[in-house]
This record gives sequence, structure tokens and C-alpha cells, in this order.
Amino acid sequence: MYQCRRDENNTCARRGNVSSNTEEKQKRPRGRPKSIDLDQRQADIIEAGTDVFIELGYANTTVDIIAARCGISKRTFYDFYEAKGDLLSAALKARSGSVFNFPDAVDGAALDTLLGQVFAVDDSEAPSPANMRQYFLAEVAWEATEFVPQLRQDFDMARAELASWLRGLSDKGRIISIDADAAATMLIGIVFGSLSIDRTGADLDVRAKRTKAYLGSSLKIFANGLLP
Repeated sequence: MYQCRRDENNTCARRGNVSSNTEEKQKRPRGRPKSIDLDQRQADIIEAGTDVFIELGYANTTVDIIAARCGISKRTFYDFYEAKGDLLSAALKARSGSVFNFPDAVDGAALDTLLGQVFAVDDSEAPSPANMRQYFLAEVAWEATEFVPQLRQDFDMARAELASWLRGLSDKGRIISIDADAAATMLIGIVFGSLSIDRTGADLDVRAKRTKAYLGSSLKIFANGLLP
């Protein structure tokens, strides 16, 4: 038995410095797991997914491979995206909010250079996989439009934006007056005609050089036909 004293509420309490288990638990700081920055996690998934799509193509990429590359579970992947097609769509628009980039028509800038910037192929950069990364991703997405409705919608919107951009060039006198919608459709077909280049088993460095050379020639031919 232990001695007890009565407090002002007539409640019995232990004497001395004996602490109960409850008091110890209350005093012991409880560690909390570090919170995960969801935006950073999503960015990591997009980054890893982009690498896998470029390396393997859309058909050969699986959620299992993406999750393994990210070091996450498939369940975590599905917390962010319903399917790999949704990830591809998000990755495609992560940098500019659109499939393509639309630079200002700066006076003096060559038309083929502007067109290269639209399709993320900067003529001033060496044809390395890193510098061609955004183009390669768009190339994969173009192939995937057959399977992913969202990507078809993304490219339809991008085609309309490209036509509007071309109209702007025409209004500024940078190009001849054209059917901008037809020109946009034609230009996209030319750019993604590089898919005819054999990519099976090709090293990314080889693909970058071949694709850059093809695009450089094709955009120059297209641009020369539009000059006033």
C-alpha cells in the first residue's frame, strides 16, 4: 500500500516523487514523420516518367517501371495520376503549360530559328539528348495520341495555338498571307515526320544527332516557303 494525501478536491494522490506511466508519456516528446512535399513528389514523378518515356517509348513504358524509377509504390503513383497517359500529358505541359512554345517574333530572328523554338529544338544548342529532351517527349506524346484521348485534345489545342501564332507573324509582315490552320497542320506533320527515322535500339546520342539534322533541314525548307 502507499500513503496518500488528500488534495483540495478530496482526491487521493501518491506522495513523493513517483511519476506515473501516464505522466512519463505526457512528458516524452512524440516524434512525427516528416511531411512529404507533395509538389516535389509530383515533380519527381514527372521527371522520372519523362526519362522512361523517352528511353522506352509510350507502349513499352509501364507504371511499374515508372514507380521503380521514382522509388515509390504503384499506389503512390495512382495518388497523383490515374494512368501513364495522364502522367505523359502532365509532363508534356509541365514547363510551358502547352505542348509547344511560342516565342515573340523578335525582329531579325530567322524564321526557321523561331520555328525551332516552337518545337523545343534550339538551333544554337548541340544535338544532345539533354537538349533534345523536350522534343523527344513531344515525339512520344504524338505517338500516344492514338491511345490517349487527353493527348489528342492537347495536340488539337496546340495546333490551334500554332495557327494563331502564324497569323500573328503574317499580321507583322514576317511571313506571307496563308491559311494558318492548314499551315499549322502541315508543320506538325513535317516536324513529327522524324518518327520515320529508325529508333529501334538506337543510342539516344545518335537519335539526337539524326533528329536534329532532320528537323533543321525540314524547318528551313518550310520557312523559306513562307518568306515574303
